[in-house]
Amino acid sequence: MPFYHSLYGLTVESEFPLPGAIEASSRAADVVVRSTRKRHRATPPVTTVLTLDDFVFTFRDGVQVAIDRDATLIEVYWPPQFSDEHAATYLMNVIMAFVMRARGHETLHASAAIIDDAAVAFVGTSGAGKSTIAAALALRGFQVISEDVVAIIDRGARFDVVSAHTHVRLWPDVATLLFGAAGALPLIANEEWKRSFDVREHFAHGTFELSAIYSIDDRSSDEPHVESLEGAEALLDLIAASYKSAAPDTRMSPQEFDRLGRIVRNVPARLVVPNFDLATLPAMIDAIVADVRAGTMTRTR
Repeated sequence: MPFYHSLYGLTVESEFPLPGAIEASSRAADVVVRSTRKRHRATPPVTTVLTLDDFVFTFRDGVQVAIDRDATLIEVYWPPQFSDEHAATYLMNVIMAFVMRARGHETLHASAAIIDDAAVAFVGTSGAGKSTIAAALALRGFQVISEDVVAIIDRGARFDVVSAHTHVRLWPDVATLLFGAAGALPLIANEEWKRSFDVREHFAHGTFELSAIYSIDDRSSDEPHVESLEGAEALLDLIAASYKSAAPDTRMSPQEFDRLGRIVRNVPARLVVPNFDLATLPAMIDAIVADVRAGTMTRTR
C-alpha cells in the first residue's frame, strides 16, 4: 500500500513512510519514491552525477538515490544493514532540495517559522544555529515551517515558503540545553548522530508569504542582538546559503542570481548576532521575537 505525503508543497507517493511528513490529502502524486535493489556504478561519495537517464546521489554510508530528469521519480537503494527509515532521512532534506531546484524553485540552507503572523527564514553557515532557533521557537509555541531546507516559490515581487516536515534535527549539546538531556529525544533513524525533535504540535502546514530573512552572524562576546543588514551583504549571505550542493553543477545560473537579487530587493533582511555561550539562546530568541514585533524590518533596496 503506498503512502502519500505532503512535502514542500508537493504530493509525494512512497512505498515506505517518510518520518515527519504530513499525510497528503491528494492522491495525485507529483513525485513517486520507489526502493530498488539496483546499485548504480560507483561514484565519489556525497556527489551528484548525471548519468544517461538520472541524477545519482551517492552517500558515504552506501545509500544511493537516483532522480529522473523530470524530478518526478526517485529510486532509493540502501545497503542491507540499514532500514528504509535510515534511507528516508536523505529524502526529507537533500533530495527534496534537489527536486525543488529542478522544478525551478529557490532552496536555501535555512529554517523557517511563523512569529505572530510573519513567516521568517533563518540562514547561516553549518552549525550557525538555524535548527536550534526553530526548536527554541517551537518550545515557545511558535510554528515551524521548515528546517535545514527552505524552499521558496518565486511570485515575481513576492516570495512564498512552503512547509516541509515536522522533524527538527538537533546536536546533542542543543538537545541537552533545551530538554535537560540529549537522551530525552530519539536518535535519527537509530544512528549515533543528531537527535530528532518532532514539532508536530507546532507545525505550520501550507504556503506562506516570506516576511523577512534573518542571517545568523558569527558568534561574539556581545549580548545576543539583531541589527540591520545592507542589501549587498544580504545578497552575499543568500548566495552562500543557496542549496547549491543539491545540484550536479554548483555554479549559480544567471536565473538563480537574478532571483536572489529580487528576494533581497523585496524581502526585508536582518542580522542576528549570537553570543559564544549557548546558554544565551533564550536571550537571542527574545531579541528575534522583539525585532519582528517592533516592525523594524525594512526592505533593503
